[in-house]
Amino acid sequence: MSLRPLDQRGGTSAPGLGPTAAPTSGLGPIQAGLAPRRRGILGGLVVFAVGTAFLFPALGMSGSLSGPLLFVAIGAAFAASYWYGNRQYAYLVPAATLLGLGIGLLIPAVFDLGALSGPTFFAALALSLISVTLLAPDRKWPLIPAAPLALIAVTGAVGRIDLVPAGMQQFILPVLLMLVGAYILFEPTHR
Repeated sequence: MSLRPLDQRGGTSAPGLGPTAAPTSGLGPIQAGLAPRRRGILGGLVVFAVGTAFLFPALGMSGSLSGPLLFVAIGAAFAASYWYGNRQYAYLVPAATLLGLGIGLLIPAVFDLGALSGPTFFAALALSLISVTLLAPDRKWPLIPAAPLALIAVTGAVGRIDLVPAGMQQFILPVLLMLVGAYILFEPTHR
């Protein structure tokens, strides 16, 4: 009798043979609770989200909504992957960031907020990063970028003070996306 490592579903695996079902009382793998795992949930949802975002203009929705809806759709794909998967933190950060970006762009596109468009965008981003810490309390780093984003939102909404110079505003979205992507790429795994 040789010892073989357990696979993720509780069966054993032999070299070149793939996983086998754990010993059961004559039940098949699905009846024994060893249903095959879905694969590619994130990839499938992202492709679906992109298709959805391109469908909206074809259905006659305003073209100015497609960008924000694309961010919301891809953020929702990451959120579903986080929620229905095994709660990987690497899915939570882009989910919150993309949902915050999408909602922050969508609200001013739907409602005429005038001077409150910028503060709304920054508030949505700040709230999305705060939500990361609420869902993963052991991770406090999202509060660091959330604080200045919230400050920009509050001073813009209450005091009508623009803390971000007009020439720098166009760089906020790409730089933020690049920083979150870099964090995900280089974040050490916690096991």
